[in-house]
Amino acid sequence: MAGKNKNNKKLYILAIFFFILLTAIGIISYFYFDEKIKMKNEEINKTNKEYASKEEELKAKQEELENETKKLQEFDNLDTKVIELKKDYFKSIKDLEDAILSGKSDKKIAYITFDDGPYYNTHKVFEILDRYNVKATFFTTSINGEKCFDKKSENCYSLYKEYIQRGHTIANHTYTHAIFRGLYKSVDTFMDAVVKQEEHIKEQTGGYVTNIVRFPGGSRTSGKLKDGIIEKLKERGYGWVDWSAQDGDGGDLQSKEQAWNNLTSSIDENIEVILFHDYNNITTALLPDAIEYLQNKGYILLPLFYESNTINK
Repeated sequence: MAGKNKNNKKLYILAIFFFILLTAIGIISYFYFDEKIKMKNEEINKTNKEYASKEEELKAKQEELENETKKLQEFDNLDTKVIELKKDYFKSIKDLEDAILSGKSDKKIAYITFDDGPYYNTHKVFEILDRYNVKATFFTTSINGEKCFDKKSENCYSLYKEYIQRGHTIANHTYTHAIFRGLYKSVDTFMDAVVKQEEHIKEQTGGYVTNIVRFPGGSRTSGKLKDGIIEKLKERGYGWVDWSAQDGDGGDLQSKEQAWNNLTSSIDENIEVILFHDYNNITTALLPDAIEYLQNKGYILLPLFYESNTINK
């Protein structure tokens, strides 16, 4: 009986031991896993906060992108806006021309034009025109190549964009200007030079389209080819223009005084198209006086445009 009680006591103690052990394991496990859960929850919360922050950042980026997209859309529409503004501007000039020609207005218009550029000296011409807030028309050619004829260390093709930035009109004076070297060999040789310069202008400006041509040497220089060339120009949507006044800088000009006399004696119409050359230093020296002279005589100085009555179509 005593032995049996001893066995029962051992079983009792053993049961208590296992109970305590299991309880301890349970308590330890509880705290261990609870800590793990807390750590996991903190990690999840941290991740959620990071995602929330990323989401806010993403929203901000999206808003920025939308704003920039709107700006780009406005920029994309800029050409259209400019074209519309130019249409209105030139329509107003055309209305004024019509009124002048019909005698309903006593206003006068002078279109200042420069042939054979661009040149490095064109920078000086720009400065003078800017000083008087005058817009002109530049009949461009590529005869001189990329390097400026009057300063070989400089690139003159960069001036094409500057014509536009300054608000001037670019016109076509043929790619070669080769009056005595094949330009007027045939209608095709002339038109090839026109088309090539047209493409060159687009390339240098990023797409500027001109529809005004001046014959190198003037339309008379084309001789018997004139009618055929004009027909081809019309087919391509071009108008052409000569000039009504000049200072003679395309010839043997000796002095500013001679240039002044040539110019002032040739100004006698209510609408004038004036021929200058932007390589000529005498013209550059004369230009401020010429602008003031024209303005004092009541001329409004404007850039040429296709719809003008001065453009032959």
